[in-house]
Amino acid sequence: MKTSHLPLLLAATLAVVTLSKQIDRAAAQEIGLTPLEATEVAKGYSAEALKFRSVVGDKHDRIGRISDFIFGKDGNIYVVVAVDDSTGLPGHPVAIPLRQFKLDESPDYAVLPGASRTSLAKLPVYVGH
Repeated sequence: MKTSHLPLLLAATLAVVTLSKQIDRAAAQEIGLTPLEATEVAKGYSAEALKFRSVVGDKHDRIGRISDFIFGKDGNIYVVVAVDDSTGLPGHPVAIPLRQFKLDESPDYAVLPGASRTSLAKLPVYVGH
């Protein structure tokens, strides 16, 4: 008696097709945005809109200017601030986590609560790549 391998071949093919569709769907879900995330993205800020924005302290005294952004391998975003020197010219750059800034107060400046030129001048100078 000769057995046909056709049912086994069909079952294996069906399993592969089903599995590949599930993998494709999972990959799309991993990279795609959920509706809630898309809404949050729309409320966010572009780096271009923030670059060169003034940085002020709690009392709205100018500290410096945003000069760049660093996207850390740790998943954090850092803001490079060119701290003004005593003459008001941009001085040394420092990197500060974005989460420490308040961005909603004005389209003209970013607030860095608790910061001053003196306190930022004590931070290590950021040396880019």
